[in-house]
Amino acid sequence: MSMAPRPVTSRTLDSPDSWSGLRTVIRTRLVVATLALPVGVLLAPAAFPGAWAVLGFALAVIGALSAVYLLGVRIRRGRAAQIALQLACDLVIVAVLAAVTGGRGSQFSLFFGLVVVTGGLLGRIPGGLLTAAGAASLFVAMPWLCSLVPASRPVTTLEASTPVNAVVAYLGVLGILAGTLGERVHRTRSDLERTARELDRVRIDHDTVLRHLTTGVLSVDGAGIVGYLNPAAEQMLGIRALESRGQTMSQAFPARLDPLREFVLETLGSRVARARAEIVVKSAANRPLPVGLSTNLLTHDDHVTGVVAVFQDLTEVREMERRARRNETLAEIGALSARIAHELRNGLNPISGSAECLQRELKLEGENAVLMELISRECVRLNRFVSDLLNYSRERDLALERLDLAEQLAEFRDNVRFDPRRPQSVRIEFDTDGGDAVPLRGDREQLRQVWLNLAANAFEAMPQGGCLSVRLRTGDDGKTLVEFEDTGAGIAAEDLPRVGQPFYTTKQGGTGLGLAIASRIVERHGGTLSLESVVGRGTTVRVALPGDDTVLMRAA
Repeated sequence: MSMAPRPVTSRTLDSPDSWSGLRTVIRTRLVVATLALPVGVLLAPAAFPGAWAVLGFALAVIGALSAVYLLGVRIRRGRAAQIALQLACDLVIVAVLAAVTGGRGSQFSLFFGLVVVTGGLLGRIPGGLLTAAGAASLFVAMPWLCSLVPASRPVTTLEASTPVNAVVAYLGVLGILAGTLGERVHRTRSDLERTARELDRVRIDHDTVLRHLTTGVLSVDGAGIVGYLNPAAEQMLGIRALESRGQTMSQAFPARLDPLREFVLETLGSRVARARAEIVVKSAANRPLPVGLSTNLLTHDDHVTGVVAVFQDLTEVREMERRARRNETLAEIGALSARIAHELRNGLNPISGSAECLQRELKLEGENAVLMELISRECVRLNRFVSDLLNYSRERDLALERLDLAEQLAEFRDNVRFDPRRPQSVRIEFDTDGGDAVPLRGDREQLRQVWLNLAANAFEAMPQGGCLSVRLRTGDDGKTLVEFEDTGAGIAAEDLPRVGQPFYTTKQGGTGLGLAIASRIVERHGGTLSLESVVGRGTTVRVALPGDDTVLMRAA
């Protein structure tokens, strides 16, 4: 779509650039007068009375008028009137100087041409013609003006025979030519202003888009010097654009970002763009940061001038993939667990039944009694393990209802204080964020099972006593957070990634299914369960659940 040139309007003429041009004319006039008037006096064909006094007075008048002109430019009102006033004053000053120094033959009469040129540049063709008419009128009236100046130098015969018609015609042609040039200057200025505005708008639009992208954008020139980093790239890489811009990538990027620097420089060196690559750098916290990266070449006239890189943090994507793989594995484990539990229970029921019958009918003593008690105790333990397997493998459908999580945790607090699994030396503290209602859609019983499992784990981690803190608050992302923090022995860093996996436990006699069941219930509610632990200081289990306005569940 083509754009027709916009006509020059009064608003365009009142733009900052047009006032700047008028200010330049004022300053140029002052410089020309300061240099040309003394030269004109020195080159005068004959001295005239009080020449230097007249010169000083003329310069003072021009200086004072220039100050008034500059004040008018600062006010920025009535540009056309200001131009007319300046041109009229210029014509009067030139006419007076010419009259004092000999009239039409004076060297200062040449300044009429400069005034006409100025009128054409500032006022275009109308201004040039009007200024030429004023200059021609004053030139024709010069003998009369000379008669008004008693101290004027006498007019010579040569000066009296000056071709007036030729001078008037010259001034008219000069006014038209200067006006035509002024038209072109104004038109060019208008086009440049429009182009500058368009470029500014495009630059602002592009900068706004880049600043609001969640994808990082980095550009370097042909020498590998950083040119641009958008805010997303700053946040992702942990560096500041102001400090990096103008530096080479080796200077701007710390060692933890070496894979990114090498990738971009490789693209610059090979002149081959790359798409959908993956690298791993380290964040400002020195944690692994998977990054999806694409690069492209910046070219001008078929010459490579730099590289632009677009990259994105893949941490959430990789976490989603990990969860998907984990869920697939857990589903397979669940199916296998159901079959194992079925077979175990088929064999366990006759064993436990037979043991009970023997205990009732036989009066065993000594070692035989101990062995029979061992059989009964192990049957109970295996039966509990089978029950856990079945609970893990046979997920009940979520019975969703609207509930108040703060109220449910308050009920849980009252119940857990009397839990027989709780050592008497364990203190329990609850912080429910002021007791305000926290609406949620979820399965009341299954969420209660989560809290019970987390509390049981905390009790088992503090056999010698300690403190269990249960906190309810709202996260920065709007999710509801429930935290169980104990002061137990903690979990070793190498064991922490495996905690929560089925059948993995660090407790003697544990099945490794309690936390796996709790994590699965939380995930089915659309939330996440995460652990933080420091050996010797304790463990924090954080459950993040979506709010009431979020669709929570998916069918089991």
